[in-house]
Amino acid sequence: MDVKHLMPRPSPKNGKRIAIIGGGPASLAVARDLAPLGYHCTVFDSDPKAGGMMRTQIPKFRLPDSVIDEETDYILNLGIEFKGGQRIDSLKKLLTEDYDAIFVGSGAPRGRELDIPGARKPRKIFTSASTGFPACSFGHVEKIGKRVIVLGGGNTRWTAAAPRAASAART
Repeated sequence: MDVKHLMPRPSPKNGKRIAIIGGGPASLAVARDLAPLGYHCTVFDSDPKAGGMMRTQIPKFRLPDSVIDEETDYILNLGIEFKGGQRIDSLKKLLTEDYDAIFVGSGAPRGRELDIPGARKPRKIFTSASTGFPACSFGHVEKIGKRVIVLGGGNTRWTAAAPRAASAART
C-alpha cells in the first residue's frame, strides 16, 4: 500500500538547522515532525543506513531490510540530510558547527548480560539478545553450534531460537 500521499509535505526552509544524533525511530520521528515546519534536519548515525535498532536488533526474517529501507525513505525523502557512517563522538565539537538545536536519540542497544564463565572471551557465548542478534544479522557468526541454550520467554526467545533451528534444518 502506497502511503506517500499521507506523509507531510516539506515547506520552505525557515533558516534553522537541527542536528539529530542517531538514525533510529525516535530521531526519525523528530526529523519527520520538524522538516515540514521548515527546519533543515541533519541526521547523524554510526551505521551506514537509517533505522537504528529496527535494523540491527530485529532479525531479517521478521523485518527485512527492504521494508526498513522503504519506511525510512518516506521520512528521509522529506528533504532530511542523512549522514550515515558518521559517529558523533563529541557534543562539544558539534555545538561549534552552528546548529540551532541538537536532539540526541542515540538509543540504548545493550541488554543485561549474564555472568557466565567464558562469556567475556571472543564471542562464542552471547549472553543477551542485543549482542547475539547483530552478530548473526551482520554475519559475524558463521556457524551456530549443535547445542544452544535460550533463556527467557516471549517473542525474544523464539527469535533467538529461530536461527539455530534454521541452521539445524540445513545440516
